[in-house]
Amino acid sequence: METRKLTVKRHLPVTKGDVLAKKKSHRKLDEMPTHSKRLVVTRSGRVVVSRSDQQFVFPASQSEGDGEEDSNDLSLDADDEEYWGHAFEQPKWTGRKRRSSCKSSSTNASPEAVPSLVYLELGNKVLIVRDEPQPNIVLGNDEELKTKMHKFLGLMPSRRKLYNPAVDSDMDPQDDEKIVSREENQAEIRDDFVRQANVYSLEECTPDFVKEPIDLSGLPSKKQLAANCRRHKSSVACLERHKGFYGFVQSLSPAISLNRCHPLALTYRQTNFHQRKVALAKVLFNMFNHAIFHCGLQVPIIWKHSMTTRWKCQLAIDTSGKRTAEILLLRRIATAAELIQLLLHGMCHAASFVFNRELSHGDNCRRWAYQARMALPEAPTIEENCFGSFKYTCTMCTRCSYGVADLSTQLLRCSHCQFEVSVKPCNIKIHDGARSDPTLTPFKCFIRDNYLKLGEEGGTTHSSKMALLNEEFMKMNSTKA
Repeated sequence: METRKLTVKRHLPVTKGDVLAKKKSHRKLDEMPTHSKRLVVTRSGRVVVSRSDQQFVFPASQSEGDGEEDSNDLSLDADDEEYWGHAFEQPKWTGRKRRSSCKSSSTNASPEAVPSLVYLELGNKVLIVRDEPQPNIVLGNDEELKTKMHKFLGLMPSRRKLYNPAVDSDMDPQDDEKIVSREENQAEIRDDFVRQANVYSLEECTPDFVKEPIDLSGLPSKKQLAANCRRHKSSVACLERHKGFYGFVQSLSPAISLNRCHPLALTYRQTNFHQRKVALAKVLFNMFNHAIFHCGLQVPIIWKHSMTTRWKCQLAIDTSGKRTAEILLLRRIATAAELIQLLLHGMCHAASFVFNRELSHGDNCRRWAYQARMALPEAPTIEENCFGSFKYTCTMCTRCSYGVADLSTQLLRCSHCQFEVSVKPCNIKIHDGARSDPTLTPFKCFIRDNYLKLGEEGGTTHSSKMALLNEEFMKMNSTKA
């Protein structure tokens, strides 16, 4: 018969120190593990106290949705670097604050907010941006607009152009020779102009209308100008002249001896140009802004690794109607002379757009270039062969102009007839005729259905009627959105 073995529990000998430790542990009841302070063994074998009454608080620098890409990131792409200067430092938003700001902006936006319209003055070669349309436009005084409006409203039958073989025949082969000879003539005229510019001085060759004073009513407030001037304080010393030395801009040329360079230009001459390129662009921008543009420009400089051109002036209009500009420069700029010419050219375009509403290389842009050459004679001559690459055409009165920037994302209206404006890329060498666009858009349908219904309530002029209909159309679209 098998007998079961009884297991005997062995107890370790109890010492005096263990007894004292037990007594002390029972005396301190507040240190005993309770329900709120439960002992937990981690994977590594450590014993920790779990506090269920406390929650983990995320730090301010880390959002709760860690691991997700934030669509509201304000940083630039990894391939592009941007210089903002002291006035363009971006705030270091945290993830939590950024989300709250987006929510607050969406909640504060009024559902009845109506986007603003951008009116364009068409008909000239250079496009001009206006805040208001032309007042007191009467159809009786403009026969061409009157005829187009009557055809659009159905008050006059539209006539179809018949085919005429004598006029609409194909181009003769001799026309190609005429085009080639015309291009040769333009090349000869351009070469003659270059030779004359080398012979005569700048003052004699510049037209009188370019020498006229520039309209400075679009400059920022005096307070803002003073703040910008204080930021240029460190770069103003580069404008000073020293006896026996060249100017700062001219000293950047490798042809100038280091013994006669401007003292502040030695740093950029004795180091690698690619290493000091960004810092040099900042100094040159502050110099030109102080000496030529009355400290009024607040334009960021963005360096690009890949572009189709060496530089570009990015022009835009924000939601509040304020005109803004950015100067884009290619990273592969290799010389200081190239940097000076491209930067100064971009600043002239930015000033003519922000201050004078010009969207191309027009009269005001040429005036700014003339002022730059007079203030800094050693500065390179700005090229005038940049043409508008976008064509703006009114869909009703067919007036057109050219611009260097694409504003198709804005709500564009013609300042003359207040109809929609179409934007298309174009080649300045190919001048195609402009005709009214027969496409019926929702805006055109709304105008056609309500223009004749206004009567005397909309006023006696075409401008007052179109202004009222534009306002009603924008309100109708804002309520639908």
